[in-house]
Amino acid sequence: MPLIDDSMDESTPWLIEKLQQRYLSTDVGFIIDNDAGNTNVWCITLPAFERWFSELEEITNQTLGRRLAYASAESEEWRWSLAPPLTSAWIGKQKKRVAEINSDWAIRGLGQLAMLESSNDEATLLVANRGHTAIAAGMGNAVWEHVQDFRFRFQWSDRGAGETMVQTTRDPRQIPAAKPAEISWTNLEGNVSNQERLFNRARHETEGVWTVEGNRTLMLQGDLLLRFENLTIPYLADTPRSTDARSEWDGVSDTEKIVLWDSMAEASRRQFLASGELVLVAEPDHWISVSNQHLAMQGLGCVTTAVGIDEHGGVDLLISAALHPAIVVGRLIGCWERAEGRAAKATWSSNHEGHHVRLESRREIAE
Repeated sequence: MPLIDDSMDESTPWLIEKLQQRYLSTDVGFIIDNDAGNTNVWCITLPAFERWFSELEEITNQTLGRRLAYASAESEEWRWSLAPPLTSAWIGKQKKRVAEINSDWAIRGLGQLAMLESSNDEATLLVANRGHTAIAAGMGNAVWEHVQDFRFRFQWSDRGAGETMVQTTRDPRQIPAAKPAEISWTNLEGNVSNQERLFNRARHETEGVWTVEGNRTLMLQGDLLLRFENLTIPYLADTPRSTDARSEWDGVSDTEKIVLWDSMAEASRRQFLASGELVLVAEPDHWISVSNQHLAMQGLGCVTTAVGIDEHGGVDLLISAALHPAIVVGRLIGCWERAEGRAAKATWSSNHEGHHVRLESRREIAE
């Protein structure tokens, strides 16, 4: 029987080329969108995001879908303010604008937008092949405002089979345009590099959908997380912090923010451990390659230096930039626990060098 030379590479070259032209990797572990002002992007599989979000809702004992939808709407509005303007042609303007948005969404893996019904004040939209339904609803309303040049209120329902229905109603209020979301930590600037990212193995499935190794993948704007944080914190005023938290956040004094960062980190830790990923660390420098695989591939950041602090796997990591400290810290705790087989704790701080993350055993080990 003849041997068949098959690399089992099921990726789609033309899609990968488009992704690489638009999304650039940097040596600080980020992915930047050069079609939207070089903003940072989170390249994450849909199952991983859904697991993380579900864990976050369970930990906080909150239903967070509406806050995620509003954060998505603000983030998408801001993203389109940085992009080239949509067509202003008089003939078929709405149809052409929707087509331009769908072309953009196809590269980002966000599905496809369609207008089902429309009047002067209302419209019914369908996001087909959608990813997360709350994200689809918020982004769908934001782009419809961009198409129509008017403000709309919105509500949504999930129709299953990958479809989200969005009902919009014209909003007469004067609502300011979205402003950039500010970060409360220090990130160092990076240089463009040719380092591998998750989308380098993309496979086209259908319009608005592409996968990596069989998992639906999304390109989410990094500031979506910042806006989600800002919208969620006010609802945590009556939520006490756990007395057995795994993380310490040096320089963060707001109690509600600490509660949310604890929760985001714990959700990130649980999601990583549930993924079943293997982590092998024999010496501190191995954390650099671990971070390249489990952080930088998604645009979360990367470890630049690692120094051992004890004889039990404890390590002090320097990270030049982080998409969000809580998600990065939670994933690193998960990596440490996978490598060491014991529960871990982390201490985070930020200064002019970037982010310092100290990982060590959660419980004291007897000598």
